[in-house]
Amino acid sequence: MKVGEPAKLYLVGTPIGNRGDMTSRARQVLAEVAAVACEDTRTCRRLYAWLDVPVPDVITYHDHNIETALPKVITRLETGDDVALVTDAGMPAIQDPGYRLVVAARERDIEVVPVPGPSAFLIALAASGLPTDRFAFLGFAPRRGRESWWRETLTRPETIVVYEAPKRVGATVAAIAEVAPERPVCLARELTKLHEEFVTGAAKAVSHRLVARETPIKGECVLVVGGAGAADASTVALPWPDALARLEVSRAGSAMSARDRVEVMACAYPTARNAIYRAVHGTDDRIGEGE
Repeated sequence: MKVGEPAKLYLVGTPIGNRGDMTSRARQVLAEVAAVACEDTRTCRRLYAWLDVPVPDVITYHDHNIETALPKVITRLETGDDVALVTDAGMPAIQDPGYRLVVAARERDIEVVPVPGPSAFLIALAASGLPTDRFAFLGFAPRRGRESWWRETLTRPETIVVYEAPKRVGATVAAIAEVAPERPVCLARELTKLHEEFVTGAAKAVSHRLVARETPIKGECVLVVGGAGAADASTVALPWPDALARLEVSRAGSAMSARDRVEVMACAYPTARNAIYRAVHGTDDRIGEGE
């Protein structure tokens, strides 16, 4: 912090695997702050050792101590010390309690400064080959009521991105395949690390590949799932009126609004958007005429 400037809370993204992804700006901020709030002090100290800079005051901050740790961080900020918030890997305040610290800082007019770094769900989405113009990141699927949660989630029109534990990911893909066997899926694991892997294809095929593996799935996993009505090769080959008819009688299609059905179909048949709109809304008297 420069003399005379108010303290800042820095949200510092750290590598999710490959240390070469650490930015020079993140290095500089971590070297200059008076304190760093982190999930695991051992992981944080290893990062500082690799950076070869002195370790500042370390404040443990995670889900299980947030009620006592958050006031400590705020106190340091209010007394004029810059503080960096880091997670064990990735961008803080995404799927972790960092967002509560950000809210508390903003309520006190403390400046929050993001220092960008990698985020596993965005990297998985970008490399999945699935539509990225509309997507929903849903964190972790719930441990209870997972079957009904997935059935509802699979009716959403946008691409879905979730985190999943390696011991459950096989069962999760199998559950997706049971509901929507041809839905495109990408399992991304160990992103940016030595054993980085992408398993892609229709849910049924990906499930079979995971079952046939000779070694168990390890490492952090991200699942990217195509939205309801996501077109596979056989669907694209259909004339759009036939594809629309199939969608409307499907369980997923019946759960969609008219607007969502139009958007899903238009993704697969962009040149027929106007005709699809008229057909969905019951105003088309020219179905099939050359659009």
